[in-house]
Amino acid sequence: MLIQMGKKLFLNRLNLLLLIVVIPFFSPLNFIVFAVDQSFPSAVIKLPDNENAILVEKKSQTLFLYTFRANDLFVRFQVPCSTGEVSGIKQMAGDKKTPEGVYFLKDEYEDKYLSPIYGKKAFPTDYPNFIDKKAGKNGSAIWIHGTNKKLKPMDSNGCIALENSNVLKLSDYITLNSTPVIMVEEIDRIDRKILARQEESITLMLRQWIKAIEKGSYHDYLSFYSSEYLPDISWWEQWREIRKLADNLGSGLKVKSDRTGIYYHDRVFVVLFDCFLIFENNQTLLGQRKLFLENQNSRYKIIGDIFQNIKIPLIAAAKTLVRPGL
Repeated sequence: MLIQMGKKLFLNRLNLLLLIVVIPFFSPLNFIVFAVDQSFPSAVIKLPDNENAILVEKKSQTLFLYTFRANDLFVRFQVPCSTGEVSGIKQMAGDKKTPEGVYFLKDEYEDKYLSPIYGKKAFPTDYPNFIDKKAGKNGSAIWIHGTNKKLKPMDSNGCIALENSNVLKLSDYITLNSTPVIMVEEIDRIDRKILARQEESITLMLRQWIKAIEKGSYHDYLSFYSSEYLPDISWWEQWREIRKLADNLGSGLKVKSDRTGIYYHDRVFVVLFDCFLIFENNQTLLGQRKLFLENQNSRYKIIGDIFQNIKIPLIAAAKTLVRPGL
């Protein structure tokens, strides 16, 4: 009897040891998971499912790749990087500083198209973005790229340089015009409950803004914009007439947002989403729309409204969808 109990105890310990050894090999992608009560980076309020976000922390010279899956945010991996040799926020061309803000990657270049300084792969960012231009900043060619020399801290002209093996690894998780690159001096962390409230408020504001496009007047539409920013509304009268026609045909035009990401830096919220126009059972992708928001007097106001990329203008899409009535 004692021998049998000893064998069971030995087997149980052996099974436990096997679990400890085996689980890391089968754990998907070896994510670092944030516990429920831990803080999250304030820069990533919402990521679409299976999307990634790149955070560059200049202070530690580290690039982090975050992933959102199953309602949790994970650090997929982190690697050393090199930013501008001059500290501070980029203001102008040639200052050798790395910018700070929310950016997106526009293109991808293989090493055969690159000079050796860019290593095995390179991704140009959209610096200067709308907020940078508004602030009078200039310059260009801020890239994430590899390097054929030894990686040293703060050794670039303003780009984010990685070891070649790491830029190749990173490339597997980048979707052009969609994966955000958020560059900061130091990652700020806040309670996830605050992030949840921000997401809820901005999502509600986005839903109401869409409703104003679908059914409201241009006064309703403009009420979502800061008094310091006037969007183009030259299309509104034509849109209103097409809306009426669609309503008379029995099914109004609908606007839909999908795969919405919400990001934050220095009092500015960046909302990026796929924008669709729907009529009856047909829908058209207008493109990726990007809104810049500020919290003004406890209300989120739009201070910039552009398309990240545009597939078809709203009026052209509406005419195509409602063509039977035209």
